[in-house]
Amino acid sequence: MTVVVLRPLELRDAPAIFAAVERSREALRRWMVWHDDAYDVKSAEAWVQYAVAAHTAGNSLHFSVRDADDQIVGVLSLEDISPETGRAMIGYWLATSATGRGLGTRAVREAVSWAAAHSRIRVIWSLVAEANAPSRRVLESNGFTIVGVRERDERGDIPLVYEKALP
Repeated sequence: MTVVVLRPLELRDAPAIFAAVERSREALRRWMVWHDDAYDVKSAEAWVQYAVAAHTAGNSLHFSVRDADDQIVGVLSLEDISPETGRAMIGYWLATSATGRGLGTRAVREAVSWAAAHSRIRVIWSLVAEANAPSRRVLESNGFTIVGVRERDERGDIPLVYEKALP
């Protein structure tokens, strides 16, 4: 079984997150709208500060994704949590060196299980580019289904809307 641990982000995680970004720029540049070639340690620190504050406020939950050796290999977030509708968006990325080993699938499974047991979230949704087959497999293997298609985005991708109802 693939071991993955989700741990709430901490300020001290910023250097490891930057290192994962640094090792994965090509993939992140292609799929993540937030990626900027100028992303540096200070960018990681600023984002982690934002993520910790949002986590504390309860409107987003941000986790480091760690492998069996307790190394940070990515990030998973439940964002735009709506107490009124019980909906949240899931987003995630893994360092290129961590892909293809089931860590993403396991991290999403852990997040969905946690949300079902410990939150008022009842529906989790995600946007994934139609061409991003690995990310689509992660969601589909966790029971997410396509519920919509959006207009072609600025990169020329067709975003698919995935959704999963929680028990």
